[in-house]
Amino acid sequence: MPAQPSWPGLYGYHLGAILAQGSTTFRVFAPQAQSVQLELISAESLAPGRYPASPSAYPGCFELTFEGELDNAVYLWLIDDQPSIDPYATASLVNAEASVVHRSAPVPRMPAFEGNPVIYEAHIRDLTIGADNGIQHKGKFLGLSERGSTTAKGQITGLDYLRSLGITHVQLLPIFDFGSVDESGDLGFDAQYNWGYDPVQYNVPEGSYATDPFDPQSRITELKTMITALHDAGLRVIMDVVYNHVYKVDESSLHHTAPGYYFRYRDGHLLNGTGVGNETASEQPMMRKLIVDSVMYWAEEYGIDGFRFDLMGIHDVDTMNAVRDALDSIDASILVLGEGWDMGNHPKGVLGANQHNAHLMPRIFHFNDRFRDAVKGSALDAHSSGVLSGARSEPLMRQLFEELSGRGLKQSVIYNEAHDNATMFDKFNATVPAVGAEDRSTSLARRCMLATTLQFFARGIVFIHAGQEMMRTKGGDENSYRSPDSVNAFDYERAREFAQYVRRFRRLCALRQDYDPQQIEAVEITASHMVLNIDGRRLLVDVDRLLIIDLEHPDIDVLL
Repeated sequence: MPAQPSWPGLYGYHLGAILAQGSTTFRVFAPQAQSVQLELISAESLAPGRYPASPSAYPGCFELTFEGELDNAVYLWLIDDQPSIDPYATASLVNAEASVVHRSAPVPRMPAFEGNPVIYEAHIRDLTIGADNGIQHKGKFLGLSERGSTTAKGQITGLDYLRSLGITHVQLLPIFDFGSVDESGDLGFDAQYNWGYDPVQYNVPEGSYATDPFDPQSRITELKTMITALHDAGLRVIMDVVYNHVYKVDESSLHHTAPGYYFRYRDGHLLNGTGVGNETASEQPMMRKLIVDSVMYWAEEYGIDGFRFDLMGIHDVDTMNAVRDALDSIDASILVLGEGWDMGNHPKGVLGANQHNAHLMPRIFHFNDRFRDAVKGSALDAHSSGVLSGARSEPLMRQLFEELSGRGLKQSVIYNEAHDNATMFDKFNATVPAVGAEDRSTSLARRCMLATTLQFFARGIVFIHAGQEMMRTKGGDENSYRSPDSVNAFDYERAREFAQYVRRFRRLCALRQDYDPQQIEAVEITASHMVLNIDGRRLLVDVDRLLIIDLEHPDIDVLL
């Protein structure tokens, strides 16, 4: 059960700008403030000016109510005369210059999901920015809502390509407002790029993905158009959320409205379990409330079908259970997954939301780095090898099977590559020596395909990095978070070059829905092979010959 709030009714108390019939209420948490005012910059029915807020019934909160429904009003909070955007804002001027009142217009939710998830992780700009992809709205939300786009050679691209793969969920790198791209600047090819793990506004879509970043409604309506298009294509949407830190603390609305409250400190200095300068304090009731309220908002307003928590280990067990419980009240099939690394400076008595505590967080899934590293070697060591790149170790093979079969990490996200670290093709290219006369690209592709196939024969949730099915390469760039589009842009023509593997990937996606992934047993394990019993089939996984063979039909390579 989730931890109870520090006073009754906390999760039912709404913060931000609340439109009601005939009125608009503004609320903010500012526990140390002596003076709280709302600076109304523009509104249709009221004069600009500063309006005092009064303490509310909830400790540390202030509010004021206006007659009239102030759609599109532009405002800031003044906390002891210091301006701040609203931490609960749902619309914004360009580059978070001010908050904007937005009227709710929810995206209809899809029916509850049934089946075995196959998640496909992608970046809005990567999928749409390329010069030869036939997509009109390049680098934009709308680019991923277009149908009928192809390359000059006729290769399908964008939404149609995603739909063709047979995946169930598209996981998008941050689509909330982040600070590492200037929304008012040049957004053309190779001009600006970032993955977006730099949160500024948790409940506002990113403006650089809108056709008009200066129009507060553009980013909202266009993101909803994209989500609706994905839903109409039968694809569900997982949102990558980054509640573990903010872009810059001294510019953050969390710091401006409640200094010293939302972050972890020691001796007056910010703690840095994230490695990027700060870490949020999820154990604080109002930080926990912000996280829960935010995922509820995205699920209810945008129809989001899942949440991937960046550096989830920074958060605590009670917060993640509160998230799971809240989402269950909307749709129990909403996925929750995250990076359960053992990290963060948790206060005494606070349990981190990491893999060691997975058993305390039912139905919250954790990325399985032990599976990943057994297959291809440590992601943190460029020269490390796994069982598919030359390591001949029975203990390593047993580790692979333990994680594949669910005997290791429970609630497992089975993955071989993600946006972080080298792609699998690049990792194998760097670690596998050239052998014999076989074409290098073909040899690497076969290794990648075998690794991908093992994911589909595993318990847990299958997670694929965009382009994994077509041997995506970033030229060896292991951390392309701000590398140019020329490194990150999706090359759809590789789907033509590696067409046989893309076809196999589609068959694997279909196969995943035809059997129970919980029915997996090991019959035999050696340093170079293992025999699996999967739903009545005995399969030989031969890592020397890069084959999976059905032992009842030994002349047939399951990969073909």
